[in-house]
Amino acid sequence: AGKAQKLLNIAKELLHTEEAYVKRLNLLDQVFCTKLTEAGIPQEVITGIFSNISSIYCFHDKFLLPELKTRITGEWDTNPRIGDILQKLAPFMKMYGEYVKNFDRAMDLVNTWTQRSSQFKSVVQNIQKQDVCGNLTLQHHMLEPVQRIPRYELLLKDYLKKLPDDALDRKDTEKALELISTAANHSNAAIRKMEKMHKLLEVYERLGGEEDIVNPANELIKEGHIKKMSAKNGTAQDRYLYLFNNMVLYCVPKLRLMGQKFSVRERIDIAGMEVQENVKQNLPHTFAIIGKQRSLELQARTAEEKEDWIQVILATIERHKQNSETFNKAFNSSFSREDDHVPESPVSLTLPPSVSSLISHSRKKEKEKQTCKGCSESFNFTKRKHHCKSCGAVSTDGTREIWALFDRDSKGARPVPLPGFEVSMVPSSASEKSEVKHALRLSHIQQTLLLSAQDAELQTKWVDILSKAARRETPTDASTSLTEHRKSQ
Repeated sequence: AGKAQKLLNIAKELLHTEEAYVKRLNLLDQVFCTKLTEAGIPQEVITGIFSNISSIYCFHDKFLLPELKTRITGEWDTNPRIGDILQKLAPFMKMYGEYVKNFDRAMDLVNTWTQRSSQFKSVVQNIQKQDVCGNLTLQHHMLEPVQRIPRYELLLKDYLKKLPDDALDRKDTEKALELISTAANHSNAAIRKMEKMHKLLEVYERLGGEEDIVNPANELIKEGHIKKMSAKNGTAQDRYLYLFNNMVLYCVPKLRLMGQKFSVRERIDIAGMEVQENVKQNLPHTFAIIGKQRSLELQARTAEEKEDWIQVILATIERHKQNSETFNKAFNSSFSREDDHVPESPVSLTLPPSVSSLISHSRKKEKEKQTCKGCSESFNFTKRKHHCKSCGAVSTDGTREIWALFDRDSKGARPVPLPGFEVSMVPSSASEKSEVKHALRLSHIQQTLLLSAQDAELQTKWVDILSKAARRETPTDASTSLTEHRKSQ
């Protein structure tokens, strides 16, 4: 008798919450949506905000709620079960997928139109003042459908725990729970995303809109008061830190009548950041964060607080490194597939007439620079003058871009600036393996191009002229002979 009563209590809770939920759906579909449409708000905006809320409202108002009400209030004594109803109707809850996927865009539209349309803002505010709204905003009511599916899941799990193993309703309930749990996963992800965005909005407001941090890529990890050690006199100054997944915001408190606000003094990237412990031997609980933009000597209130800050920052740095490495590997892999492939058929090279003419008539020898302007390192055969390997400076004085057109490349013509490339012949043994004859290779730090000439003579001439162009030297009449060679083929 005790278990039977508990099952009935869960069923009644399901019914009562369903009745309240249908009222919220009615408010969204029949009040907000209808009033905004009557006010002349464009239909595409209405659809963008409310998505398929009309279908969801119809399903619950015309099907699920009536069946639950009939069973629980009129038939429970003779047929005490709800699993069969939910199992039958659960597949229709797939329609929530469309609403959940559109939810972020819907929130953006509400915010945008509230700011830009006085008509939209007036209609929404007038409805929100009504008792039926319960002093809640349109956004709060729009969140209800996202939260409803996870609540079905919780109620069904509780109901299933209290069902006897041999209960007739067990099989239907298990099937219904399986279907609803799938839909709940999508809703839970949307809820977490929404909570994350709300937190970013709170921080954005506390910073007075100084920093544009409201971005799905940003994640707030930790925040709190901390002391900053003055470099001038060593005094401790009250400061506030916001630690994100990709940056630290170093802030100064600002006194305000309505809640505490902060002003951002420095934005320090997580990339390249380091942490040092015990930077002040005569002061307890000190540590330092060293970043690209600035280094800070900080003091926590307790040893535990200091350890917590250090561990969280180090974990954030490590996670950022791993994410960056994963991205770089994926990017380089994609880059390699795009640019380092062996051509399926020999690629013929043709210098455009304008470039050929430019090379032919540019006989004036450029004045060569023998040392790097950045670090005064001397250039030689291994230290090329177009790129200093000591300091990384690139010499652009007098640089000319030489272009090569790939007239049979399936990806279409693409310009390739030659300075900085290493040009070499591919040994005949290697080219025979790839079934590409008379091959030459253009190599750079992150890019390699494998090309094929029509014959050995043309291969030699291409290597000669491209090598000189890569060294920013004025080519000889090879360009003319190349053109003539092409015409004779």
